[in-house]
Amino acid sequence: MTDPYRILARFREQAPAVAVEHTGYRMWLVTRYEDVRRILAGTSVIRDFVANQHRINTNSRVRPVSQAHLVDASRRSFFERDGADHRRLRGFVNDVFTPDRLAQLRVEVEQLVERLLDTLPVGEPVDLMTAYAYPIAMTVIGDLAGVPSQPRKNIPVWICEMITSPVISEIEHGANQLHAFSVEMAALKRAEPGQDLFTDLLQVRERELMTEDELTSIYLLFLVAGTEAASAIGNGLLTLLRHRDQLDELLATGDSFADAVEEILRFESPFRLMGPRLSTRPVALDGPTIPAGELILLSPGAANHDPLRFPNPDEFDVRRRPSGHLGFGHGPHHCLGYALGRLETTTALRQLFRRYPNTELVHSQRPADWRPGKFMRRLNTLAVILR
Repeated sequence: MTDPYRILARFREQAPAVAVEHTGYRMWLVTRYEDVRRILAGTSVIRDFVANQHRINTNSRVRPVSQAHLVDASRRSFFERDGADHRRLRGFVNDVFTPDRLAQLRVEVEQLVERLLDTLPVGEPVDLMTAYAYPIAMTVIGDLAGVPSQPRKNIPVWICEMITSPVISEIEHGANQLHAFSVEMAALKRAEPGQDLFTDLLQVRERELMTEDELTSIYLLFLVAGTEAASAIGNGLLTLLRHRDQLDELLATGDSFADAVEEILRFESPFRLMGPRLSTRPVALDGPTIPAGELILLSPGAANHDPLRFPNPDEFDVRRRPSGHLGFGHGPHHCLGYALGRLETTTALRQLFRRYPNTELVHSQRPADWRPGKFMRRLNTLAVILR
């Protein structure tokens, strides 16, 4: 967790695809930028494991290993669907982040960030993940989706359990709680509709354009994806505090934080690895060909540190313009809320460092406190002193 890019670089230098084992399955780890981008843009791999579970077990199981079992009904969103079903479901939410809506959200996010900064203690240790990053992300997605205030504090806990815990029981607990909450939200919006995203999606369901499982799975997806801004905010805060000269340059040159966020998303991508995909036909790389019916792991973290695409990739440089980075994915499954995530991250970094430019890490000589887990690059805590 301390330095994944050094390990991923060894895979990237060894071969275009390397066979690894994950939860008892053989998977092909792809780490080179051009390969990762091309596979994401194409249609040779699929995400729907619910419909292909038997095929996966037959081809790729290498040894029996206990693994978390998630409810199939919670895995029917467009994130885990392909082709026509993916396009149909994603089409219902494509217009959520219109330019007009983002302009309105910009004002709301700026006001939210200022309110949170007013509450933070100055001159004493404070965990910015708990007190700042998560409240920003959860408030924004909660208000947008119409989530009541009371349960919002539990949602980030369940999400962290589901996607970063190394303990099977915790993964299952977090996933089950999120699924149950999504079912409750569907019942709530039927009883008390509002001016929010979840009510809009419920109306699509009532017209029988999606199933109940698809509805609640999209609810769950928005809750999980909506909190991912917290990862980017935390990673950005840590990166800038570890590169004080570049932070000072940002503060001296004016509003360059939006450009810096792109470099942060490249340098410390929220996803080290993407969830497994299944090849539906042979995937030709530079040399080897991955056969059809194989599981593939794509690594944005490795791709964003590929020296053939980004010169001196292991150096953080706020002057870099890393166009084409894969921090938000690529292709049909490109992150739907990328513009909102950029807005939240940019605002959170800019406002905090403008108000407290001399902020420092409490444990500057210790390794960062990263959460465990193979896929996410997310801080557990980030203790600082605001100055």
